Amino acid sequence: MVRALCDDRKTQTRRLATSPLRRVEVGDRLYVRESFAVRSVYSDVVEVGYMAHERASHTEFVEQIPVALASSAVPTWPSYKPSIHMPRWASRLTLIVEGIKVEALQSISEDDCIAEGAKLRGWMEGLGRPLDGWMVETEQPHVNVTPRWWYRELWSSLHPAEGQHWDDNPDVVALTFRVVRGNIDRIAA
Repeated sequence: MVRALCDDRKTQTRRLATSPLRRVEVGDRLYVRESFAVRSVYSDVVEVGYMAHERASHTEFVEQIPVALASSAVPTWPSYKPSIHMPRWASRLTLIVEGIKVEALQSISEDDCIAEGAKLRGWMEGLGRPLDGWMVETEQPHVNVTPRWWYRELWSSLHPAEGQHWDDNPDVVALTFRVVRGNIDRIAA
């Protein structure tokens, strides 16, 4: 989903209504945690690499952070640390909350599924007639799925616990946001 944020495809996220995100308000800032590695520590900067862009250009893959802000940095390269362990100083993406709603999971609209980061393929032909709506690009080039089906599969892969399944239709908090490329503590207010 980090790639979807960087590609401007993701402008919404859903979490269980019991999540601390339920307390978020419009205008709040959230930093995105992602898998990262401290590549090098120099006298003036710390170089951090991000797994989501490992195969991209050096400028997309690496950020340089002033040592004063990253005093706890210790090289980990070539190993990545899981996103859960990303310190605030290493973040490169900030979300500015623009909308909040609580709803049943299955109330998600097709447009909201697209805002969750579906990579659209465009109108597709199927079974000799146009399909209704957009199709989502998948790893399998000849498999066409709707954004809603894609989101259901994504949710199911992230929420295997009982009571959290798609079919359980739990209440979720849905946040709409805009993405700012920059560390939460270094972007303008």
